[in-house]
Amino acid sequence: MALYLNLKDMYLENRPFAYRFAQGVKYSVVFCIVFLCITSPLGAQNTKAKKHLQTANVQFQAAEFSKASISVKKALHADPTFADAYSLQASIYEALHDTLNASKSYRNCLRVAPEYQPMYFYYGEYLYRNKHFKEALYTVQYFDSIPHLKSFIPSKHKASTRLVDKAHRLSASIEIAMEDVNISENLQIQNMGSRINTAQNEYWPGMPFSGDRFVFTRMVDGQEDFYISERVGGVWGKAFAASGTINTAENEGTLSVKADGSALYYSRCNQPGGLGSCDLYVSYLDGSAWQKGDNLGAPVNGSSWDCQPAISGDGHTLVFASARKGGFGGKDLWMSKLTNGAWSNPENLGSTINTKDDDDAPFLHYDGRTLYFSSLGHTGFGGADLHMSRLGMDNQWSIPENLGSVLNTTAEEFGLYIDAVGKTGYFASDRLGGNGGLDIYRFLVPEKFKPKAVTYVSGLLLNAKTKKTIIALVRLIDLSTGKVVFEDSVQDFFIPLFPNVNYALHASAMGFLTQSFNFQPIESSVENPFKVVAKLSPIEPKQLVTLNNIFFDTDKFDIKSESFIELKMVETLMRANPLMAIEVLGHTDNQGSAEYNMRLSGLRASAVIHYLKTQGIDQKRLTSKGYGDTQPVVSNDSDLGRSQNRRIEMRVVKIQ
Repeated sequence: MALYLNLKDMYLENRPFAYRFAQGVKYSVVFCIVFLCITSPLGAQNTKAKKHLQTANVQFQAAEFSKASISVKKALHADPTFADAYSLQASIYEALHDTLNASKSYRNCLRVAPEYQPMYFYYGEYLYRNKHFKEALYTVQYFDSIPHLKSFIPSKHKASTRLVDKAHRLSASIEIAMEDVNISENLQIQNMGSRINTAQNEYWPGMPFSGDRFVFTRMVDGQEDFYISERVGGVWGKAFAASGTINTAENEGTLSVKADGSALYYSRCNQPGGLGSCDLYVSYLDGSAWQKGDNLGAPVNGSSWDCQPAISGDGHTLVFASARKGGFGGKDLWMSKLTNGAWSNPENLGSTINTKDDDDAPFLHYDGRTLYFSSLGHTGFGGADLHMSRLGMDNQWSIPENLGSVLNTTAEEFGLYIDAVGKTGYFASDRLGGNGGLDIYRFLVPEKFKPKAVTYVSGLLLNAKTKKTIIALVRLIDLSTGKVVFEDSVQDFFIPLFPNVNYALHASAMGFLTQSFNFQPIESSVENPFKVVAKLSPIEPKQLVTLNNIFFDTDKFDIKSESFIELKMVETLMRANPLMAIEVLGHTDNQGSAEYNMRLSGLRASAVIHYLKTQGIDQKRLTSKGYGDTQPVVSNDSDLGRSQNRRIEMRVVKIQ
């Protein structure tokens, strides 16, 4: 199972071999499983016992747990002091979910080999997973004391520096767990039900921004494919295999759906022509069918393991997990930016996010500033826990916060997705009570961990004359700060917007008049986003455009500061076309007398001309005129209509 083992293989390396193998058998499938047989250094003097243990190991590796249990008991009957046999027995009981006997076997192992320091960590971790926090803390504390109490123990019985570090983190996690109070909000965690979940494994959910399609991975008989459920009347329909050629005879996993639903980013491993053990791919939606995926290529993919993509809301930032060089250890989170159709060299997200252990399974919310991910290195409640970090205005990630013991249990939780409005979250878990294996669950996101709610603007760029799509430079700007939120040359776009922000959008191309739009969302809304068709007119005499981001106070003609970005755009257009002359037209609504409106509109148009003159634009190229309320574009019978009629326009007088 690509995604599950991508998350867990590095973790399993550091557990006793028997337990690691049990987990591997439980979810055996594809992609990059790493089994390093770290056997106990504790030997047996009894040859007969050793033979029985070898048999038990073979049976355990074949997932024949009952047979392995009988063989290990024979080994212990032959040698009751055989520590390796107790260790394997504990793993067998864990695999059989017999926690009582697993605990006894761990204790017996320590009873016969009290000098074996690593086993105190494994036993403490086991107790922690089963929420015996006080006993777990005592055991891990004793782990620390072993080298001091028994200074003459053989070095091979001492824990490695890496394991000591893990024990310290485990101790911190236990202390937090002992103090942890469940988040007060009712999470209302619910299984997604039989229309989504089956007796097979379902995991790694995702959706487009609209929330009308639920996409996930299902593994049937070791084969991973993408499945889709559609929401009709608020109810999810029975899931079906994704149409088209995206599903193959190989395995597909760890998906991320582009916000507009037009593309699916995912992972595949060990493919012909691949750059590393696992690479990132993208599939595009053609009508109702998904095309066969394309490898994203270098520099996103490299010679190492690259997996688990998370595409941003605007489709121009890709966060993913990678084991490439230059990280902090294990798997790290990296980020690449898309500009002019090319992905940049990936950058590590830094030491605040990444640790010496695995940090992976990212989900970047549509707000572009809230990152959820799975981590073995940050303080947790057992295994890989879900964490959240926010990107500050200084472009630094905050210290990750654990999502709490309600979501992070002793079972496995990963593949988090949170909807566009930040209300409902989805994740995969093998917790008890499911339909079988890994199931997908939903929950209400606690206030503390909610992302910023967003809406969006989507648009298409057309040549106004030919009505054909064109590629143009699209810039979205926060007018209150002047910050460029989005900038790229595209033929269509989908960009998340925050409520209560005043945005300017400019679409420009060589030889065309720049089109400008203004968006001021007052709430997050999936149902009522902004949708535009930017029709760019060739620069020709008599062509007219509205300058939608020039603002004045009521009854005044002083240009407001947030207008200067739009005026700079006009100045840039004039400099790029030195023979072009323009007329600036001022318009008002029908409120007030005709004489007053004519005068006010003329003064506002003159104010624009004055700005351009101060920037060095020759006055011979500039004229202005006020038209008052004589040229409305819509009816003045509503507030919206009147706001559209109050406008500044620019007309091309001549081009050469």
